[in-house]
Amino acid sequence: MKAKRAAALFMAGMMAVSTAGCGSTTNISTQESAAAGNVEESSSSGEVVEIRFTEWDGGNTLAVYEEIAEKFNASHPNIHVTVMNIPDEYDTKITAMVAGNDTPEVCCMNGDTLLFPLAEEGIILNMQDYIDKDESFDQDCIGDQFKFMLNADYFAGYGVGSENICMFYNPALFEEYGVEEPPASYADAWDWDTFVNVAQRLTIDKNGKNALDPAFDPDNIDIYGVTISKWWAGYLPFMLGFGQDYLSEDGTSIGYATPEGKEVLQKLADLTYLYHVAPTPTAGDTMPGLSEALATNKVAMSFDGQWTNATLMDDDVEYNVAALPKMADKARTVATYGAIALMNTPKADAAFEFIKFMLTEQGACEPLFKSGLWLPTNMKEYSEDYIKSVITDKHPANYYESIVKPMIDGTAGTPAPVYVKNFNKINDVITPALDDLWSGEKTAEEAISSIEEDANAQVQGFYGK
Repeated sequence: MKAKRAAALFMAGMMAVSTAGCGSTTNISTQESAAAGNVEESSSSGEVVEIRFTEWDGGNTLAVYEEIAEKFNASHPNIHVTVMNIPDEYDTKITAMVAGNDTPEVCCMNGDTLLFPLAEEGIILNMQDYIDKDESFDQDCIGDQFKFMLNADYFAGYGVGSENICMFYNPALFEEYGVEEPPASYADAWDWDTFVNVAQRLTIDKNGKNALDPAFDPDNIDIYGVTISKWWAGYLPFMLGFGQDYLSEDGTSIGYATPEGKEVLQKLADLTYLYHVAPTPTAGDTMPGLSEALATNKVAMSFDGQWTNATLMDDDVEYNVAALPKMADKARTVATYGAIALMNTPKADAAFEFIKFMLTEQGACEPLFKSGLWLPTNMKEYSEDYIKSVITDKHPANYYESIVKPMIDGTAGTPAPVYVKNFNKINDVITPALDDLWSGEKTAEEAISSIEEDANAQVQGFYGK
């Protein structure tokens, strides 16, 4: 099925681009007014094609992108890639560059914002056309789960920076209160009742009583049994465990409106208001970040993104990871990642060479794997020898079983923005309604029923058809 043509997204005007500092990184800001044009230089190897690669990350991620560009440039004397870092208002600035006929050659994109609308406008090219005509492209590196497919034939982008949702926990608290640590394997994941019971045993009030004690004081909690992740990727693992998804199977309505969807949301809310093992929004606002909360024994377990490993490892926190518990018969998780896209510019052939390097060069992003921040999207990097070589002694003991293995065996589902049309508009209706659930003002039934019709009005089905 042809994807519906999106409304025009482009605003008039040129965004300014300026070179910041030395090296091959460019920063873009609204205060700077120099336009980046198509630069051509000559070298002893012939004409050099200048390629801009835009991304939004900073810190270690930016440094690795710069390293990738440097390695590529060293091995491709006729192509020079400059990393253009856009740390804020990314979509707005990319949109303005496109409108000003200054489209960057390679861009990181989010599936829930610009990627598919730009592909519908022909501004993002079909990567499959380039792969098919390149006999040297190693297609064994490409996994179907990482493809952003506009329709069955249009490969609009490929995943980079894969991460999934998992459970972090504090072994010291489990030991102190005599509780068995959670299982690493999703095949052995706790059922929901077991998980709740453990969370109750590890939720301790100011008087040292746990949440199972009749004298427990829920208004004066010192240690919380769990903190949860209140966004679509935090809910979707439990939906997938029920065999449900973000949308109904026929793509006509929201999955949260099913009995299973409401059960997922209610069970998560019950952790706060029925069992008193998770903080209220008010209490959560005063809690330290996960790194400090684990280090100071203020939380026993947390549902969070795998990327949190990078901070915990840097901070030398004593912690481990485990499988998420299951509400239904099967425990699942979900991956999250952005996409790299080939833009429709006169330099597309040269730009594809850089994308090819990014997607097929083993170890290109290795520092980010070793940091705990990312997992590979190059399928050949999931060989046991390679993946275990990037798990360091700073990674938690269960990292391979709880975080890497789900990406290999299918336990980690594809993120909803990869395949759900109009995702942001749907989410914009759902999220405020769920705020009433998390605040305790409404049940899941009441919250979802109040917006079901409006949310379904935004549903447009699936990409990739």
